[in-house]
Amino acid sequence: MDIRIKANEGHYKCRVCGAVIKDDKLLVVEINHDGFNCLPGGHVQLGESSHDALLREIGEEVGITCTNTKLVALIENFFDKPDRKMHELCFCYVAETNDEMNMDDYEFIENDNGELKSLQFRWIKLDDLPNVDFRPKVFGDKLAKRDFEFEHIIFDQRNK
Repeated sequence: MDIRIKANEGHYKCRVCGAVIKDDKLLVVEINHDGFNCLPGGHVQLGESSHDALLREIGEEVGITCTNTKLVALIENFFDKPDRKMHELCFCYVAETNDEMNMDDYEFIENDNGELKSLQFRWIKLDDLPNVDFRPKVFGDKLAKRDFEFEHIIFDQRNK
């Protein structure tokens, strides 16, 4: 069971994501052609550590085994969707692998608890991240600076 709460006032979710970097490029994903990029990852399940969730999600979505991971940010992310307010707690890792990586753009159809999602993967140069619609932007800026020291970030993008 995913850790998330749906209420009339908005939704809360606990998420994990992984920055997979190879040859100074970052693997990003666009979900269901929504127009912006984020890192591969997903919901943490009840009773699951963020680290175990990262290994599971990267394995499911990217098809690799992470050999070395480092938690680099805990982001409390507040934002508005057209139909609801969102409160997201996101554990952000940098993940390494010894597995062969597909360096081409590709699409993966994921069955997410019965809902089919189109995941469009592509590689972006770290230096280009500030010019890409990457969310949360504050984490993209951190990655572009190659800042891999842990940071707790509160990022509020709500329309108040």
